[in-house]
Amino acid sequence: MTLVTLMIFSSINAQVLNDTVVYDYLKSVQISPEGEPLDFPAYELGARKGLELSFDDLAYEWNNYSYRIFHCTKNWEKSDLLVNQYLIGFEGNYMNNFAISVGTFVPYTHYSIKFPNAETKPRVSGNYVIEIFQNDDPEDLIIRRRFIVYESLVIPGVSVSRAVDMEEFSTQQQVSATVSLAGYPVQDYFMDLDLSILQNRRWNNAKNNLKPTFINDGLLTYNFMGSESFDGGTEFHTFDTKRLNQVGLGVKTSRLDTCWEVYLYEKKNRSIAVYSFQNDINGRRFFNRADVGNPDLAGDYCWVDFYFESPELDEPVYVYGQLSDWELLPEFRMDYNRERGAYSKKILLKQGYYNYVFAHPGENGGISTALTEGTHWQTRNDYTLIMYNRSMGLRYDRIIGYFKPSQAL
Repeated sequence: MTLVTLMIFSSINAQVLNDTVVYDYLKSVQISPEGEPLDFPAYELGARKGLELSFDDLAYEWNNYSYRIFHCTKNWEKSDLLVNQYLIGFEGNYMNNFAISVGTFVPYTHYSIKFPNAETKPRVSGNYVIEIFQNDDPEDLIIRRRFIVYESLVIPGVSVSRAVDMEEFSTQQQVSATVSLAGYPVQDYFMDLDLSILQNRRWNNAKNNLKPTFINDGLLTYNFMGSESFDGGTEFHTFDTKRLNQVGLGVKTSRLDTCWEVYLYEKKNRSIAVYSFQNDINGRRFFNRADVGNPDLAGDYCWVDFYFESPELDEPVYVYGQLSDWELLPEFRMDYNRERGAYSKKILLKQGYYNYVFAHPGENGGISTALTEGTHWQTRNDYTLIMYNRSMGLRYDRIIGYFKPSQAL
């Protein structure tokens, strides 16, 4: 094998596997524990209750979809393990569970897959991705989603406080953590262990590869004293479309044309406003229709009209949250109307309960609400801890501890 070939192979293998939806007719992609649509996609190794991935295909025609599962490193690159070293069963299988929508003005086909299942289950813990592809061609990718498989071998905990740096004193949150090893053997605390901290279940602003600042009799303390802080952000706006023939929370009015159109209450720029508490679900959403028993198939799609009153900003403004896959996507970019002095955007969304904010590009490729919604240290955010271990002789990044998302402030 030539040096050039080795370099190409290494580059392919080192690709970071991000969440992806390739086609705009694929909507409402969700991965979560079975029966818990708001929860983080984490599966405890060997547990009976698994995960479920689902999505809607608005092309409304049968497609030959399949899935495959990969084991990843702590940095979301494909690991060096062979398939039979991380999976029991087959790497890829067909998606046989699908059905056509019932009684909706916007027709679609709903697909879902539960795993572990009879065809495949994980052997080891770690980061994983599931990929959906079509036409029996694994390279014809349509959807990718991350999830974790964990073992409860150590006990993580988290606390949140105001940032100590005076420049970020009012806008950022300092996250500290403790991990009790509970007798778990570790040879080198700094080389063998890595901690990741996620805010509001997002991977795109996670703090990764964190090392302990203190070690005392099997208790690791992570106290960063000004570094590794998170923007506090803001409390999310909410709207409820579970009943389209009634005005739900955050909805100003709705009407039926060829399909439902929903108009939300206008929101104003609050970048210089003081912090104000309001209950939210930290940017998440879940699909539901109140007057039917199976919202997966009977939940309709509606055009939701967002309106944001603000001076025109130097940065583009986006509707943002789990509804946008926690990304600044082109179809969520708002248009500015100078006569009205406001941004607006219509987005096709499935019936349900949604959180959202208005966001813009931030520093170093990040995402911010500083110019649109403000950012406050008091904001109630969820924090997730994931502890990785790779000791001598271990060929993969094992997840030995998982702290379920919790509001620690």
